Amino acid sequence: MPSPIGHALGGMAVGALVSGRPGWRLAAVCAVAGTLPDLDFVLPLQHRGPTHSVGAAVLVFAGAAVLLALRARRDESWRTAAAVALAYASHVLLDWLGADSSTPRGVLALWPVSDVFYVSGLDLFNAVDRRYWTPGFWTRNALALARELLILGPLAAISVSAGRRVRSYQRPGAAPPRA
Repeated sequence: MPSPIGHALGGMAVGALVSGRPGWRLAAVCAVAGTLPDLDFVLPLQHRGPTHSVGAAVLVFAGAAVLLALRARRDESWRTAAAVALAYASHVLLDWLGADSSTPRGVLALWPVSDVFYVSGLDLFNAVDRRYWTPGFWTRNALALARELLILGPLAAISVSAGRRVRSYQRPGAAPPRA
């Protein structure tokens, strides 16, 4: 399963694509949203349980929509809430695509509808090792991080730059971008 850095990059990529708005503030919020499901490490919850689900992403959407409706323009608040919720949901997707050696394997992706743990078996991302006392800890995690950066780094960069182009085109009175 990806590291917090991989999850932050995934959240940024999804948030930029969905919102169509550039800017470090939204990118930072989406990066944090992409890492939030791992709060179950510090809460008395099962790791990869309810926080790693589409149901939790729906709750994040509802919370973000309410908060944004109170302080933002209505036309932007729904899209921004969707960007934050989908950035959160990207965590579920990335964990589903990652290698998992712990039990139960996978994520509780369809909670509260189902209590089945899902895993893709594709192992696109290496498992991050938390056992710092074992030989090879730093090497394994450095290789896992390098793989995440190679896969998710370009996606985040492309998404953020695509969001800039979409916004510049959508500004009233702005000329369409040149090819």
